[in-house]
Amino acid sequence: MDDDQSREVERLQRALSEATDRRDALLSEIENLTASIHDIRAAFGNPFFYSHPEHEDESAAHYTGFSSHDVFLPTVMALKRVDRQLSRIRERLRALGITTEQL
Repeated sequence: MDDDQSREVERLQRALSEATDRRDALLSEIENLTASIHDIRAAFGNPFFYSHPEHEDESAAHYTGFSSHDVFLPTVMALKRVDRQLSRIRERLRALGITTEQL
């Protein structure tokens, strides 16, 4: 491996590490949001309803559309972007003959 390839591998390994750290942070954020789902629904509404609900708050009368999804969506989309970035970085490293651990 020549110097240019070595520098490229180092750069890609740093990028892999940074993207992995971002992915871990996003997964943690999703866990926190999930733990707060009842508070989020209380603030933003119920994104579903049942035609024969067991509880009154699950009825169509309390349906508010998908506004509570707006709380999760930016984090989920960011996670998808980071996952794609990780795939591209791993692919480029493999092309240079470097193997990587899968998450």
